[in-house]
Amino acid sequence: MTSVEPSEHSLQLPLPWQESIWQRFDQYLEQGRLPHGLMLCGPRGIGVERLAKALAQRLMCGAEMSKYACGTCKACQLMMAGNHPDISFLEPQEEGKGILIDEVRDLISRLSKTAQQGGWKVVLISPAEAMNDNASNALLKSLEEPQDKTLLILVAHRPSLVSATIRSRCQIEHLPVPDQHTAEQWLQEVTEEREAVAQSLHLAGGKPLLALEYMQGGSIETRKHFEQLVDDVRLGDLSPMSAAQQCQKLNSDEMLDWFMHYLHRLVSGELQNKPNPALFSFADRLRDARGWVLSSSNINPQLLWEGLFMDWSKVFRQSR
Repeated sequence: MTSVEPSEHSLQLPLPWQESIWQRFDQYLEQGRLPHGLMLCGPRGIGVERLAKALAQRLMCGAEMSKYACGTCKACQLMMAGNHPDISFLEPQEEGKGILIDEVRDLISRLSKTAQQGGWKVVLISPAEAMNDNASNALLKSLEEPQDKTLLILVAHRPSLVSATIRSRCQIEHLPVPDQHTAEQWLQEVTEEREAVAQSLHLAGGKPLLALEYMQGGSIETRKHFEQLVDDVRLGDLSPMSAAQQCQKLNSDEMLDWFMHYLHRLVSGELQNKPNPALFSFADRLRDARGWVLSSSNINPQLLWEGLFMDWSKVFRQSR
């Protein structure tokens, strides 16, 4: 299998399903209408951050009349070396952690200085929902009083969790999940495989980059194992405590996403003609759990999953 995972500082291109929005960015640039704050919204696994990086790199590129970063000019060479002084990336220092006010203040300090290369200054914040309230408030001034040729790009996988004040000061672009044919064709081209593509894409909820991650990283087996636990609890073949024990060392945010997709498939498939109001209440329970996981680093995974699996088993005990 061919790996297409880009290195940290490699130049990016928009993906096939992003061409229409890329053309819109092209028009904004030609007409001088690029906003000072741009929020790109979409689920993980469809390339939202990749598109954001492609745009940031294009603005830095010194080549004229080029639709993409050229890769050969001085600015592109600096970017590929990770040394361009006018482009900044802000993300959590550890997965699942937040973006803090001191990090945002340091960013604002860099933005206040003149562009060293005489062109654009670009900041990419991903994911924007990782900023806590203090960090979001610290960013507001840069959005409210933008400098010339300065662009803040915010990537939001869950835009509802981003401060409403931040959202109101950005131009928001929603990126949809690509259609199945486009996603399958791209996956087949980059992996040179056919058999595993459909299954991986199905498990990934149609998200091509997530499906690619499953295929290259082997996490598809972890997901299958998790869904088997969910099935076993549903059927009464495994206790909630035992299932929770097997989940406590895995990524809770990721598993909650898997659980939501599993529930959607169950309601729209096997249980389509067997309405059970408790399923919708449980969906709310999953959304609440995700909010807790995102807002706190002190969640006890064992207790979280014990509670979820106990409620999950009750849904079907009541319907039997």
